[in-house]
Formats: sequence, C-alpha cells, structure tokens
Amino acid sequence: MSQGWAIVNGAGCPLEQAMIPVSDPACTVGWSVFETLVLRPGQDMTRRQAHMERLVQSCRGASIPQPDLNLVESEIDIACGHVEGETHVRVMITGDGRRVITAIPADISRLHAPVRARRGPHRDEPFLGGSIKHGSRAPWVIAVLQSEVDEVLLVDDEERFTEGTRSSIFAVIDGVLWTAPHDSRILRSTTALELLASAHALDIPVCREGPPAQGPWDALYIASTTRHLAPVIELDGAPLPAWDPVGKALANPNF
Repeated sequence: MSQGWAIVNGAGCPLEQAMIPVSDPACTVGWSVFETLVLRPGQDMTRRQAHMERLVQSCRGASIPQPDLNLVESEIDIACGHVEGETHVRVMITGDGRRVITAIPADISRLHAPVRARRGPHRDEPFLGGSIKHGSRAPWVIAVLQSEVDEVLLVDDEERFTEGTRSSIFAVIDGVLWTAPHDSRILRSTTALELLASAHALDIPVCREGPPAQGPWDALYIASTTRHLAPVIELDGAPLPAWDPVGKALANPNF
C-alpha cells in the first residue's frame, strides 16, 4: 500500500509524482476551492455528502466549473483504496476546473489533541465572503506561524469569536454550548454541525452567538475535520482548563 495517492483529472499516481501545470490559476493566484475529510472504513456517508455539497457551493461562489460529483466520489474511493485504515482526503478543484484528489494516512495523533492559541482580528472577506472554502490561505497560515501557536482564534468588532484560521470555535459557559452562527462571514463547518446535532441529542443547551472573546468560559474548544473537538489549553500565553463535562460528552460519551 502507498503512503499517499493522487488522482489528477482521472490519472492516478503516487502522491509525490502528481503534477498540475504551473500555469493553472491554483498555482499562479491561488484560485481554487477544496474540501478535506477523514474517511474511516465503514463510516456513515452523511459527513461525506455534506463535504460534497459544500464543494459545489464553493465552486459556485468562486466562479469555478462545478465537477461531476459522481466522478469525484469514484476518484475518492479509488484514491482511498491505495491507503490503509483511516484516510485523510483532500479534494481540490482549480480555477481551470482540474480535479485533484489526494489521499494519505490520517494523523490520528491530532484527534482531540489540546491546542495553544492566540486571538487575532476577524476581517470580513469583501468579495468571496467567508462561506467559500477557497485555496487562498496564505494570510491565515502566516498568522499561525508568526503567532507560534497551533491556531489563531478570530475576534470581531463586538469582541466575539467568529472562527479559527482552520477551525470552528466552541465555548462552554455555565453548561451552555456557544458557537457563532453560520452566516456569510464564516465557513459552514461540517464538524460544527455534527457537534451541534450531538448536543441536541444529549440535551445540551446551545447558544448560536459568537462566544465572548474575553470569557469567562467553563472551557474553550476548537473543532475541525482532523481534530474533531479539541480543548484550548493556552490562550495568548495564559493557561486555560482543558476538558469540562460538556466537552467530554461531545467528544466521546465514554470519555
């Protein structure tokens, strides 16, 4: 089995051999949209479908030709067939309409792993909006690198958390789960929606407002495809408590 596989417009090869033209807008101006997901053997297809629906919405919002989803799904299955166990899949559609599917072994050490974070300013994207999962991620990557943390948590003018550079944000306040609404300012997180559904099933009260960025909180979390729910144990250099009962219940009923 390969340690990584790629399919570019239907042509498969080991990951390190995959290529797209340097003239593709994904290379020249970062014009692309993408989805990342972790697939597990025997996994329910609901999560996968949510990612595909968001991919279509991103293509529309970024004026990129919409791919044939049946073809994308087939290529995901083929790529995953070259990787054992849990698989981290990335689907990218470039500005020229190229399909790039990559599959590598999932890094299970990230699951629920605690993170260090810093606050940063939220800025509305004036043209694409925040709901498009596009490939122009350099500012957020640099924000994390310069802050020397795992994640930067964005704060709007009302001093509320919106989202992280690579995650959604949850806070627990007096036993209530807080997270920002999926409006046009932020990405519609598939993991956040799963956690909200779990909260409903567990009768955990929810507030769909941005959590107050200055606290206080019972606990603060980020959520993403590769981390699921992960506690923020340090914010701006100050230590925070890790898991609280609500977070434990959402992460795993048998935590």
